[in-house]
Amino acid sequence: MKVLYISQHFESENGLTRPYELAKKLTEENIEVTMLTGKNLKEKELDGIQIVSTKTNYDHTFAFHKRLLAFMMFVIKSIYLGLKEKNVDVIYASSAPITVGITALIVAKIKRVPFIFEVRDVWPDAPIEMGIIRNRTFIWIVRRLEKMIYRHASHIVALSDGIKRNIASKDVANSKVSVITNLAHCDKAIQYVSKNERSHIEATHPELIGKTIALYPGTFGAANDLTFIVDVATQYPDPNIHYILIGRGKEKAMVEETIHNRGLTNIWLLDNMSKAEVFSWMSASDVGIVNLANVPILATENSSNKFFDFLSLSKPIILNFKGWQDDLLRKHLAGAGFNYHDKAGYYDFLKMIHDNKIRKLAMGTSARVLAESHFDARILKDQFVKLIKNYDGNELK
Repeated sequence: MKVLYISQHFESENGLTRPYELAKKLTEENIEVTMLTGKNLKEKELDGIQIVSTKTNYDHTFAFHKRLLAFMMFVIKSIYLGLKEKNVDVIYASSAPITVGITALIVAKIKRVPFIFEVRDVWPDAPIEMGIIRNRTFIWIVRRLEKMIYRHASHIVALSDGIKRNIASKDVANSKVSVITNLAHCDKAIQYVSKNERSHIEATHPELIGKTIALYPGTFGAANDLTFIVDVATQYPDPNIHYILIGRGKEKAMVEETIHNRGLTNIWLLDNMSKAEVFSWMSASDVGIVNLANVPILATENSSNKFFDFLSLSKPIILNFKGWQDDLLRKHLAGAGFNYHDKAGYYDFLKMIHDNKIRKLAMGTSARVLAESHFDARILKDQFVKLIKNYDGNELK
């Protein structure tokens, strides 16, 4: 069996590694995988995965029109490269962007094979609600594109129940949509970290000794609204709580300038680093931050991969939004979410983490149990393989 896996932003080390991990699992099941990506990778083969690249220049700091051009260039080149692949049995296309669905649809129709479409976030709903997409004609076009991809896909994988509900609301049968969330690496967490990580971090950064580390690893983008954290630190100054923000993005310079202008010394901005280094910081932290802009659809359907990483590392989590993740954290006593404007409640939770070490440790233990019982990567990968094998030999008529 051969799978053509389409992921424009394929990563094996940093950032979102889900496509790599799922593809690698397929190869372990003796399924041939070709990864069709836009990343200009040196490798032609990686852990049994064959790599084919369109070499499409892209960065999430690009302006919207430049990102859109990169998406369309990838579509054009990937259709050509996809059609060159021989003996494909099923196509698996992972958004975002949603435009990878164009490649999957066209190549699948010509090759007469099924394609499965993975929805990592609800696009175009989110950028429309955020005001990023405003042109009515363009909105009409992308909504038609979304419906067309959903209609022609043999199956759809959603990363959360909220995303599934959104898809089902667009005249897609529930039976056509499966939920396979992001992965909690319960087995790998131990490989990345040790009990000495905090001591190592404090030796390197003695300013953090005795402080509560609230850690955000991720993108500095409009959807993440990291000015929220700056506002909390401004309104509730507390030298015992240090906010460590790791990553890059088009909003980072603005956040850095705001921190400087307000004279805040307990917010540190760190650059991108390897996954092992990020996990080291996560292991050393006291509480994990998952942050979103005040846009209802983001809170309802978000499935941040760092949420699952913090759970696997036994860390309580704080959210600046309500929704299914808040419900889950509160039910299992593993963290809490707060309404966007409830910065007082948000700060009080962080202060509790600092003041009550016993409760913090108990919440961390609950987080790990939640990861193992609901989101263990080993279980979810097996579900993924089973789904793919269902389409072995299912040539479209």
